[in-house]
Amino acid sequence: MAESDRLTRKRQKTREALIQAARSLVFEQGHERIAIQDITERADVGLGTFYNYFESKQAIFEAVLQEIRHDFNQQLDQVRLPLKDPALIVAQTLKFCFQQAQDNEDWNLFLIYSGLTGDYTLHQDEEQCFEDLRRGVAAGRFKVDDIGFAQSLVLGMVRHVNGEIACGRLGRRAMEDTTRYILRMLGLPDLVAKALVQAPLPPVAASKRNRPKVTWDAASNA
Repeated sequence: MAESDRLTRKRQKTREALIQAARSLVFEQGHERIAIQDITERADVGLGTFYNYFESKQAIFEAVLQEIRHDFNQQLDQVRLPLKDPALIVAQTLKFCFQQAQDNEDWNLFLIYSGLTGDYTLHQDEEQCFEDLRRGVAAGRFKVDDIGFAQSLVLGMVRHVNGEIACGRLGRRAMEDTTRYILRMLGLPDLVAKALVQAPLPPVAASKRNRPKVTWDAASNA
């Protein structure tokens, strides 16, 4: 068992070294200038080792996004921890997700510099969203006939609005307006929804993971 644990820790350490190497190189050079060999040299592992963990550069770039999402989820947990009211939990969760869509530089800049395309957005886990809605219904705060359908609507709106924010087509006003609209959709009176939206987000500790400095001109290499 001890030997198995040691090998597991070694694999985790190697995988993390590869991810951090890819992350720093993307910020330093942009994805087009990076070869897989550059990543393995930065991580101080053999070229063949890369393929024991990832199939391609896109796969390791997506792993970087997963780490940033992990940090996001930890911060979201801090926001939610002291809250008891199911409606306030949903309101604060939505506000935090929308805020991060605009302000999370790690996420936004890595998406730009990595060249990844697709539906990459910051939002809470689907299971957590479903449970939030279930608790709200059980507590009499929400009036929802089909929780699964309501969950898909909420997450769909979050993805859409976050995508519009990322493209610069929506500003900060959209974060509060959408949160308020979702709360009304869940059955809350408008005055209650408005009050919940106006409640400030608590301060959140920044991630301990340092973002590498950008050392190349993204605009001239676009």
